[in-house]
Amino acid sequence: TRRGPRSRASGRDADADGLPITDTEPDVFEQLLSWIYTGEVTEAALQAKDMLEHLLMAANGYECGGLKLLCEAKLCEGLTVENVATRLVLAEQAEADGLKEACLEFIKPNAAAVMGTEGWKDVMAAGMELMNEVMAFVMGAPTGGKGKGKKRTADEAGLSAQDAEVEEMREW
Repeated sequence: TRRGPRSRASGRDADADGLPITDTEPDVFEQLLSWIYTGEVTEAALQAKDMLEHLLMAANGYECGGLKLLCEAKLCEGLTVENVATRLVLAEQAEADGLKEACLEFIKPNAAAVMGTEGWKDVMAAGMELMNEVMAFVMGAPTGGKGKGKKRTADEAGLSAQDAEVEEMREW
């Protein structure tokens, strides 16, 4: 029997009484099961308030990549000044890179307006790393390397041979 990531994490298999699912709302789990068995979710579910956000988190947690991509795409379509900050935090939590990129692109020309929303508090509460990433993106600084730049030769960096030796020693 193949066990999914959530059942592995609990360390037990479903028995005759079933396995209680406590981290996902029943309507969200119903759509998740629909996706698993049919590859589809209902259009009504995609339109329901907050369903996409919850479904994205469930799809991430239960490793349903196709459903995750569908949710990301739908969430990207509906970005507004009011919801983009909250969706950025959601993207960070759900490891939804496409949604995160779309949020950052949306924030860039709308930064002042976005920072004045209630949702911006979610970004601040998420921590300095996300805040720094947003600020770097808005200002056009590279964000992908987590602070690690491309290694350059001494000549490229404008260092003398002696400076290069000192830099090399620092790396040890």
